[in-house]
Amino acid sequence: MVDTRGNHIMHIPPYYKKAGWQKFFAGMFIGGVIAYAIFLFMYGTHFENWIEENLMLRDEIRDLKDRAETLNKDKEELNEKRKEQLVIQSVEIVFLNESKLLSQNLTDRLSIYKLRELAKEQIHDVIGKDVSSVADNERLIIKSLESKIYRVDEFTYELEVERLIISPKLTVSLQIKITKN
Repeated sequence: MVDTRGNHIMHIPPYYKKAGWQKFFAGMFIGGVIAYAIFLFMYGTHFENWIEENLMLRDEIRDLKDRAETLNKDKEELNEKRKEQLVIQSVEIVFLNESKLLSQNLTDRLSIYKLRELAKEQIHDVIGKDVSSVADNERLIIKSLESKIYRVDEFTYELEVERLIISPKLTVSLQIKITKN
């Protein structure tokens, strides 16, 4: 075919008629089918494993939720039982001669605060204990507070228990004695 301008129109050569090209295209088609089959197999296997893992994790989550619900019920039952029994919930330390020591400038508020914290630290184990067991060990609490020498900054203090009130709020009334300046 000749164009009026003198150029030749391009046409696709008939490779599909040649046996070598036919084998090549057939090989490409069969290879594509095989590759697609392998892809489907690998994807299917992966998807099947994913579904299996997902189901196992859902079962585990359901078991954990059931266990948590059971534990919460048990905890609520224990809390109800515990409420029936009185327990020590907090500790309050009261210094009976605090204002006297402050007015005479024998100590300062920071030292008293630190001393209060040291005393609380000495008996903090009673929090959460049954009131009756703490009452049985009243002398032990008094001895633990009175036998210790407390050091705050350059001063040394001793405490003397004046009153001990055992209830859900343990109140200890103390006298501060300065032993060394």
